[in-house]
Amino acid sequence: MQLQTVGIQGLRQLQALYRREWPKYCQEFAILKNLIAFDKVEPGMKHVRAYSLQDPQAQRLGLFLIVDRYQLFVGCQGESLDLLAQALHLLDWSSGMLCTSVPDRYIETVLQVMQEKQLVIEFHHLSDIYHIPAKQALQFHVDCPKGFQLKSLSEQDAHLLDQEWAYSHEGSLFFIQRQIRLCPSMGLYDEDTQQLVAWCIRTQDGLLATLHVQNAYKRRGFGSLIVRALARRIADLGDDVTAEIYAENIPSVNMFNKLGFRVIDQCHWLNIAPAAGSFTWPEGE
Repeated sequence: MQLQTVGIQGLRQLQALYRREWPKYCQEFAILKNLIAFDKVEPGMKHVRAYSLQDPQAQRLGLFLIVDRYQLFVGCQGESLDLLAQALHLLDWSSGMLCTSVPDRYIETVLQVMQEKQLVIEFHHLSDIYHIPAKQALQFHVDCPKGFQLKSLSEQDAHLLDQEWAYSHEGSLFFIQRQIRLCPSMGLYDEDTQQLVAWCIRTQDGLLATLHVQNAYKRRGFGSLIVRALARRIADLGDDVTAEIYAENIPSVNMFNKLGFRVIDQCHWLNIAPAAGSFTWPEGE
């Protein structure tokens, strides 16, 4: 059995499958929906590939592997994940991979394949997925404080976001620039200086990310304001809103709970080391 490339029409067919049992598969749905939308704006995006197996059962189960540069997203329905394991075995892991926001239902299969292929896991993190329906997010009150302005981020802001991001790494600047360009984002700016004081972006799989408030502006409710503003913008597109939060991050847990988000799943992040030496992404790719 071999991996086969999935085109845009194939992604649309897969997307329809992941509407089932909502919001169980909302992350899988979001990554498919966003890649389809990305292709309309920037057709044939470099280093982005979607795969499935040449097997009718794989098509019925909605099996996919999406490789976005160094990130891997997976999806498969049904009780048995044997076909997902087969697909993961066929994937090229030689340059390393960041298994991204892997829903808890897949992790046993993913870890089994890692062990069988003798891949080195550099880190393995677990976080909770918080969710709020679009109709609820649309009710958020967004009142920008005097002297500040809420608006979409620009790609020029990406350098600051990358500098302040706890997970900044080789290739993350390009990632942030692309997400600002192609997905909803929100920034809070000082009207007089146009200094960016708080922000949040949306990732390929729909999650709120890089939420940050500069130190001098903390304890003023700006984090909640940014989340409410971006959540409303996402909900305006007809999408539910999701975020991933580490259970140990008590301030964020409390804020999202207060806003009405609820935990619907857990997800895993696994960084797989390159097979030989290190791998660096070319600048601008």
